[in-house]
Amino acid sequence: MRRTFKQTISRLLAAALLIPAVWVAPIAESAASAASGRSIAKPTSVTHDVEVAEASAVSFDAINFENQTTGGFAGRAGTETLTVTNEANHTEGGSYALKVEGRTQTWNGPALRVETFVEQGYEYKISAWVKLISPASSQLQLSTQIGQGSGASYNSLQGKTISQGDGWVLLEGTYRYTSLGDGFATIYVESSSAAAASFYIDDIRLERGSAPIAIQKDLKPIKEAYQPDFLIGNVASAADLSGVKLELLKHHHNVITAENAMKPDATQPTKGNFTWSDQLVDGALAQGLSVHGHVLVWHQQTPAWMNTANGSPLSREEALANMRTHIKTVMEHYGDRLISWDVVNEAMNDNPSNPSNWKAALRQSDWYKAIGEDYVEQAFLAAREVLDAHPEWDIKLYYNDYNDDNQNKAQAIYSMVKELNEKYALTHPGKRLVDGIGMQAHYSVNTNPNNVKLSLEKFISLGVEVSVTELDIQAGSDGVLTEEQAIDQAYLYAQLFQLYGEHAEHIARVTFWGLTDATSWRSANNPLLFDKDLQAKPAYYGVIDPAKFIEEHPPTSGSANQGTAVFAKPVVDGAVDEAWSQAQPMPVNRYQTAWQGAAGTAKALWDDQNLYVLVQVKDTQLDKTNVNAWEQDSVEIFVDPNNAKTSSYQEDDGQYRVNFDNEISFNPASIADGFFSAVQKSGTNYTVEVKIPLTSLSPADGKKLGFDVQINDAKDGIRQSIAAWNDATGTGYMDPSVFGELTLTGKTGHADVPAVALSGPAQVFTGHPFELTYGLTKVKADNGILAQDLTFTYDPEKLQFVTATSLDDAIDVIGVNEDTAGKVRILLASKGSDNAVTAEGALLKLEWKPLRPAASTGIQLAQAELANGEGKEVELAAAGHTLRIVDQPSGDLNNDGRYSIGDLAMAASAYGKKAGDPDWSQYSKMDLNHDGLIDIVDLSAIASLILQ
Repeated sequence: MRRTFKQTISRLLAAALLIPAVWVAPIAESAASAASGRSIAKPTSVTHDVEVAEASAVSFDAINFENQTTGGFAGRAGTETLTVTNEANHTEGGSYALKVEGRTQTWNGPALRVETFVEQGYEYKISAWVKLISPASSQLQLSTQIGQGSGASYNSLQGKTISQGDGWVLLEGTYRYTSLGDGFATIYVESSSAAAASFYIDDIRLERGSAPIAIQKDLKPIKEAYQPDFLIGNVASAADLSGVKLELLKHHHNVITAENAMKPDATQPTKGNFTWSDQLVDGALAQGLSVHGHVLVWHQQTPAWMNTANGSPLSREEALANMRTHIKTVMEHYGDRLISWDVVNEAMNDNPSNPSNWKAALRQSDWYKAIGEDYVEQAFLAAREVLDAHPEWDIKLYYNDYNDDNQNKAQAIYSMVKELNEKYALTHPGKRLVDGIGMQAHYSVNTNPNNVKLSLEKFISLGVEVSVTELDIQAGSDGVLTEEQAIDQAYLYAQLFQLYGEHAEHIARVTFWGLTDATSWRSANNPLLFDKDLQAKPAYYGVIDPAKFIEEHPPTSGSANQGTAVFAKPVVDGAVDEAWSQAQPMPVNRYQTAWQGAAGTAKALWDDQNLYVLVQVKDTQLDKTNVNAWEQDSVEIFVDPNNAKTSSYQEDDGQYRVNFDNEISFNPASIADGFFSAVQKSGTNYTVEVKIPLTSLSPADGKKLGFDVQINDAKDGIRQSIAAWNDATGTGYMDPSVFGELTLTGKTGHADVPAVALSGPAQVFTGHPFELTYGLTKVKADNGILAQDLTFTYDPEKLQFVTATSLDDAIDVIGVNEDTAGKVRILLASKGSDNAVTAEGALLKLEWKPLRPAASTGIQLAQAELANGEGKEVELAAAGHTLRIVDQPSGDLNNDGRYSIGDLAMAASAYGKKAGDPDWSQYSKMDLNHDGLIDIVDLSAIASLILQ
């Protein structure tokens, strides 16, 4: 690579002085859409002049702000406020962090130029510690940008939804810099969910990892395998048209889609000022790649001036003129260099209740509000006029949307395209207004391929061509993909390509949304054919020969999720009482939508009359402005008492919905009798606790219920995300066969079997060991317990097991096994029958070390088996201990190096301040126990430090 003299000098000075190179304000833009999930920003930098040879990478020293400079960080927009402050600190022995305020758009945030510090081809581990200031909960994301302007690519490393009470949270990920584009690279922190979120960052690291890796050139090109059938595509930016990424792109693909460069905000950020992606288009054509245009009209990544003014819709005439001018200018500029265009993107709501009335199903976007329900038709008419003026161009016009496997949404799209084309044909016989339908195909391993088939065949019946436009399949989490998950993912890819092959005469193109897992917008869920090192995964082999893969690799899963409900009765008040510590957590994180919003955890208990369910939801915004209950932030619980797995509801089946304000609704209404719910909110997070009468069956140990939990996430009056425990199809409201299964346990011998007692602190400090005590209650003299087999589970990222020590001289710890991360198995044995356990008491002390802050984590006794001298074994009910991990508070509020009444007075002056107050950032350091409130606990903590 070569770069200009000015640029190289700028970079070396920036590295030497830890100051940013000159930044020009970026093009205005919106956050990425639910379906396409690209969080975009376009900072630009110095111009290029004289070329000089590439300089070697400069060593990167961790940035901790202890020198009281910003360490080279600058605002991406140039309007953010970045302040080095001693209000918070993560560095051991340090005092400072960088405070980020003044953000007004989701992509705003602190960015650091890093091209000086990276060598092309190498993998780097990038990490930063973040701490949320406001709002109460928000998503924060660590990313890296390669290139500038329309040639830039944006790559998420890790994002987490965190709360104020979580303290410092680590964001980290790896990225292989296979290309440095135009010589511009940054790492940055943003929030995709809260445009105004403020936060601290500290301890930023950039560590070089593995050396450059070559692609597997001996693999059969995917484009050749499907050459007779359809084009094989991928997304690209100008930065992808060089180096090893280009090699991989060309080897397997013959068409590209501009991931961001042709979107409205990138193309016409201000009225009349166009930015063209000729470098990308011409570069692709020069490499023998065709180009598809994405996108002309969309509710996301569209500058506000196009359809609004001062927050209000423009007049129909002005908005329509803006839209028509944009379409005409852009299409005429690129001309027949493109093979097709997405004219309108994502106009339809998710899962509309009456899909035959497609106009009522349209998203209430700014285009809709300004122009009206015919804005989609008007967009296609404008695009068609351009093609009519250029009959020599062979360009297809597409409508493109996500969640295409949802049958209600597919029907609404079908109805719209059918009506528009039939209406157009009345005045243009034999012609169509809409040439094709794009099925985005953002799926997960739980997607039902039969639903995809139904939608595909529905669209084909319209006589239009179909393209698969943004294909990826989520599997695994946090960048980890097990062998079993990889096989399941590949199996679904194989099923889909088998389906596509069967309908090849109607499919024009199949495009993957990303080259590798590392560059995917869903990188945490490993959704593509090639891993972060550009090497083929099983998914590649599922695509290249579907029939062979299906024959040789049957799916390893696919059965319904299995959960347990423990026999216990909680107090239904929205609070998490001790009874819930026995219950098995069930993660509610299978997304039915392309956008991944709120998620949570569910637990279940039961008694002789009722099922109890607890759902703890992590959200970033609470919204119930839509009149439809299912379009509000809410929890839905599905129960099929006889677990009949029927395809429609029987009389005993039910759907229970509770929103964050404890407003309830039912399907059918007849199930309301005896239902009770309570909700507690903490900022934008909330906990739902319910009692559901089990009137149609006699609850008993071993009984299986059909069961599911769903979390609806709304924003601006629209449900943008749906997460479930089991169902990924979105049809649970009418089809109980998609529920998981819940087994009732724990009642048999409930009064005669000993019970577990776990005790320990509710709050601990990072790095400071603590003890958890294990013991037994309800022990009888004739139990004669001589051996115990205990398996504890925990989050290894938050806790470290240290040791186990017997609390009874007559009982020994015989063995400890820690071979599996997050699990420790301990065997206890008494020293002879005279020392059998015959009375309740504490038996074992377990020492743990907290590794990082967490608002809530736990240690679960997942399995406990006891045996007497006759070898008779009994299994105990599971138990757990929940705790909070926080950073050690300093207590030195006035920073004078000692604990004194000055510190106590400062805390006393803030007494009663809470996290929701607008000036909380001034007082948060006085909240020593991190509970979001300055109270007597904090004052007492300071007093104890003074008196030590």
